[in-house]
Amino acid sequence: MASYERLEPGLDHELVLLCKGFADADSLAPVLERAADHRPGLVQLPDDGFDLGAYLATAGVLEHERVCFVNSFSEVLATGWLGMLDAALADGRAGAAGATGSWASNLEFGLYLAGLPTAYSAALPGRRVAHAAMHELNGTTPAPMSDWVYNVVKTAQYSPRTARFPAIHLRTNAFLVDRLLFGSLRIGRAATKWATYHLESGRRSITRQLIARGRPPVVVDRCGTSREPQNWHRGDVFWQAGQADLLVADKQTRSYASAPPHVRAILSGQAWGVHARPA
Repeated sequence: MASYERLEPGLDHELVLLCKGFADADSLAPVLERAADHRPGLVQLPDDGFDLGAYLATAGVLEHERVCFVNSFSEVLATGWLGMLDAALADGRAGAAGATGSWASNLEFGLYLAGLPTAYSAALPGRRVAHAAMHELNGTTPAPMSDWVYNVVKTAQYSPRTARFPAIHLRTNAFLVDRLLFGSLRIGRAATKWATYHLESGRRSITRQLIARGRPPVVVDRCGTSREPQNWHRGDVFWQAGQADLLVADKQTRSYASAPPHVRAILSGQAWGVHARPA
């Protein structure tokens, strides 16, 4: 909210608060008070599923032509951010416009950590280095054998719905989409975290559904430059260089920004393979 108020969005719009899982009016009151000056709309949902399911439910009750979903961990970084996203959809070719995208594949990275040759073999410095870096990022202690077993089990369990690298996907920290188009996509309840991973980067992801309809999503940087999926790595946006062109930040971009160089190298390689530029 502080960044929303500090930086002019660059487009007339209505602010709508999507409040998920608030138990009662007392718990909701501070949220409404914080945004009271903007006279926002309000959508309340039970605490079922994760963000994408809640977004779809919200799109079903609103009447706006387009909807822009920005989660509570996001921070706007540039004046005119909403206008830039909207301009990227002006010619009707793109199905959605987001602030970040990635090619990362959970399946491919899991296979790499299991010791198998994958697309990451040429992009990352070694399985043990990557394993240690991920634990360092999460503030946890490596347990090589149990970590290996857990990784193999999870990779085998979820691989049928997970895409190989490059698993091109628009990230959902901030994205603008035609409301009716979004409502026509196959999303479901997204009741588990892995279900949201599949919707974001799996074989039947939102991005793949848009591409199949001939309307690929684009990523927009803070200069207003719009890039199609095959060129996402060219911008200094998500996990590239110093992320200087980032339009909207979130937990993942902040983790990268504060990470030491050797951890940045793993993250950038995970997102972009041999096209990574972590320096």
